[in-house]
Amino acid sequence: MDRSNGYELIKSGKINEALVVFEENFRKFLDKDSECGIKILKYLLPKVRRIKDLKDPYKIADAIISEWPKVLSNMNLNGCNENLELMEAIKYYLFFTALKYYTQIINNINQDDILVVRDTELMLKVSRCYRELRMEDKAIELLEEVRLYNPTDSVVLSILGDLYFQVGNIDRAKLFFREAFFWDPQRIELQDIKCPIIKALAKTVRANGYRNEEVNEWIPIYGAIENVFDVRRELSKEEVDIIVKKIQMLENDFLKHREWRNITEPRL
Repeated sequence: MDRSNGYELIKSGKINEALVVFEENFRKFLDKDSECGIKILKYLLPKVRRIKDLKDPYKIADAIISEWPKVLSNMNLNGCNENLELMEAIKYYLFFTALKYYTQIINNINQDDILVVRDTELMLKVSRCYRELRMEDKAIELLEEVRLYNPTDSVVLSILGDLYFQVGNIDRAKLFFREAFFWDPQRIELQDIKCPIIKALAKTVRANGYRNEEVNEWIPIYGAIENVFDVRRELSKEEVDIIVKKIQMLENDFLKHREWRNITEPRL
């Protein structure tokens, strides 16, 4: 069996069988890719076994996902980071396995489905699995449902913006990014955003001398100046009331705490 069979075995969760394939190939060809497969799988196998001994599906899923950056680090350490097929196969295995455990949690919750959807943290973890598995449509469908109950959650909105950009719906992406940075910009993890529009805005803000903790606050300002956030929707009465209250609070903060002006000024 050649290496491609080994990668497919990894994706299907047959790690031991994949290891045998790489070992046989290495004995025949002494090739770097097979050697990398052996090293990385021998690193990963005992970790996965220990994780699955945790019993709790939530802890198992979280722990499996936490292994992904460690695998990348290990691949880099062993000079295997150019083996993209191996990298993608392990990534698929980890996130697909985590998704199965998260799904098991959802299926076992003895509550109404609506209450499950309102567990935003769990739904965000499921949506990340979908994203990493390149199942953007499923991630969008899930988070759009979550948004019905969390319409001002900046994390949910920013991920939706990223997803819509990935599937080519630029206007909807701009709309969600605009709202995400409006409601609570500090909750948005810029390093997790892939959209080049947001990356370019962040670069512009930094180039204008703003500190890291201020960048998120000024992105929507520069987005408006550069006409990037040019897609809007009509606000509901409830949203208008919330905004009016926020303005009043921010005005008080702006007058009392001038040292916070690079945070409160862009919000105003």
